[in-house]
Amino acid sequence: MAETPSITCSACTTEGKKPNAAGSSCYTCPDEGATAGCSSCSADNTCEACVPGKILKTDGNTKTCVAEAECTAGFFVSTANSAKTCISCTDNSNGVPDCATCEARADDKAKAECLSCTGTKKPNTTGTACVACTIADCANCDKENVCEACTSNKKLSPLKDACLTDCPAGTYDNTNICTPCHTSCASCESNANQDSCTACYPGHVLNKSDSSTTGTCIPECTGRYAENCEAGMCTAVLGGSKYCSRCKSGYVPVDGVCTAMSAGARDASGCKASGGKCTACTGTNYALLSGGCYNTKALPGSAVCTAATSGSCTTCANGQTYTSGTCPACAEGCSACSNGNTQQCTKCLAGYYLDSTASKCVKCSENSADGKIQGVKDCVSCKEPPSGSGPVTCYVTQTPTVDPTDPSVNKGGLSTGAIAGISVAAVVVVGGLVGFLCWWFVCRGKA
Repeated sequence: MAETPSITCSACTTEGKKPNAAGSSCYTCPDEGATAGCSSCSADNTCEACVPGKILKTDGNTKTCVAEAECTAGFFVSTANSAKTCISCTDNSNGVPDCATCEARADDKAKAECLSCTGTKKPNTTGTACVACTIADCANCDKENVCEACTSNKKLSPLKDACLTDCPAGTYDNTNICTPCHTSCASCESNANQDSCTACYPGHVLNKSDSSTTGTCIPECTGRYAENCEAGMCTAVLGGSKYCSRCKSGYVPVDGVCTAMSAGARDASGCKASGGKCTACTGTNYALLSGGCYNTKALPGSAVCTAATSGSCTTCANGQTYTSGTCPACAEGCSACSNGNTQQCTKCLAGYYLDSTASKCVKCSENSADGKIQGVKDCVSCKEPPSGSGPVTCYVTQTPTVDPTDPSVNKGGLSTGAIAGISVAAVVVVGGLVGFLCWWFVCRGKA
């Protein structure tokens, strides 16, 4: 007996009803309300396919037909086997838990890539998970409270624990990621090379050529900064470091270096010389500071004065008023202080943090006077704790090295004590050798 052929329904006789996708049943599926735009329904008023130009949107137990452009606000267009559907960013199969906004992943169009999460959670860098992350302005966290990228215009801390307005000392902005410079640099130009420093920590100066903006950091009062400086006159303090304030005959201090009075650098500064010092500066952007002429648009001059007119500073970098050829110095470690009160710090040099209780700047490696803030050993770049107590946030540490200017240290790195010990040992050895030779030639000869 021949089998009865199966029948597939393509249209229903009752108005407002449509066949299901298999063509085996007719269900109530009018072109209005929740089923508007449906081409078939899987049960009464339950859409399962849409007319051309619409895609099926699943929101919990509700299915509707929408235009692709309407698949937003917590939903995304998922494409699987060339078929498009609109599903929730938190869909159990293809979404991401706790995701607020998303888009289709580039490597798998069926799945969601999360762009933002609910509450304080943040998407990871691949957009495949929402991670607990309370860091302000953080865009992505791969681990709990470990930021991987910040929102626009913010810089990722080198510790990945904060999003900052500016990168801290000892780091540079590498496409909004604060990346470490060489440990000797307080700031640098785009890499961690030792000769890429653009500024140094207090007690060190930038050793560079006149035509360059980068160089290495060397101890203050050494190298070219010590040449032709009168003995004991490396006393001018700019930006926490010392420079020559009086040069030997025939030289004057220009930008911290004793410059021959006939040199072009002296011409540019307009230094009027007298007794190894400058008494006036007529060069554009140059100001008279501590007996020398300094360019206010470059270090070290800009650390003290940022604008000058007719050789006089008009804007002191530390907030003070220019008087008698100098900007009054703030207390140690301060880069700015209250006008009229140089002991009240408002901003610190690299290598220091602000103890707001005492209005003092304290080295990153030292505790505050009241002990509420703890420094970190060997730290040279830090920030005070936001609560005002606890350890500083340390960004850069610098292993202590031998100071070549220390008179107790030999150039090879040996202390005077070690040298003395070696000298005694050498005397003993030489004495023993002489005694042996005397015995050999004298005593044996008599025998």
